[in-house]
Amino acid sequence: MRRLLIAFLICPLHFALLAGSPAVAAPATAASPQSQGIHTLQHLETLSYKAATAFYLYSVLNRDPQQYKKMQSLLGTGDAVVQQVGRSNVATQWGMLKRRLTTATFTEEGVADNASINAIDAALNTLTQTLRTLSTEERAANNVAPDKMADMLYDQYVLMQVMTSAYLRKSADYFGGAIVASQGPQVEIDQLAHKFSSQLEQLSRHYQRNAQISATLKEITTKWVFVRNSFINFNQDNVPFIVGRYNEQITDKLLEAYEKLRP
Repeated sequence: MRRLLIAFLICPLHFALLAGSPAVAAPATAASPQSQGIHTLQHLETLSYKAATAFYLYSVLNRDPQQYKKMQSLLGTGDAVVQQVGRSNVATQWGMLKRRLTTATFTEEGVADNASINAIDAALNTLTQTLRTLSTEERAANNVAPDKMADMLYDQYVLMQVMTSAYLRKSADYFGGAIVASQGPQVEIDQLAHKFSSQLEQLSRHYQRNAQISATLKEITTKWVFVRNSFINFNQDNVPFIVGRYNEQITDKLLEAYEKLRP
């Protein structure tokens, strides 16, 4: 059976775990002065992931205008965060991602073509690597201590976004798009799904006595159980709308839990 292999965001930096929760909306609580820079960088990272995911849904759901509107809203929010970051290289890379997302070309079947998909992946990969590097530098400069389990919460967010983007790329192929040609290191979706399940179990055990975090993780687990097999058996079924909807619910809850652990 053919398996979809992807290069999307798979590099050592993307599985290096960082502290600090970037909420897609404005942070609910004030960050410490030492960690504020990290949170701003990670806020932009989450916006980048979510905008790309909205694009993939826009593509595979017959260019759904609601998904395009969502993407544009996320990009608008990102413009303001880029100004807060105040780094010229970040501004340049963010601008490239925006251009790739808003100028993609489409096949006769109506899904984004292979060249556009790879260009988006490359732009997103470059930007997020830069943001991770800057976050590491901020942590070192401000002596922000790591928290292994809190960091794992953010890693779960990354894993869910990578899995969903890969799934939606497969869906484009399934519905008649160009065969996805990956570039760079490859990984299988089902392996990421198993990793997500394992880490979710670890997090649930670790935070079982933290009432707020435990309750949120239980919600995430319920949603993940419903959609997990769609990722593991991604060659047998194709339900992009359901996967996209549950991705948003799960990633929002992961960021909500992570926000509560911010220093």
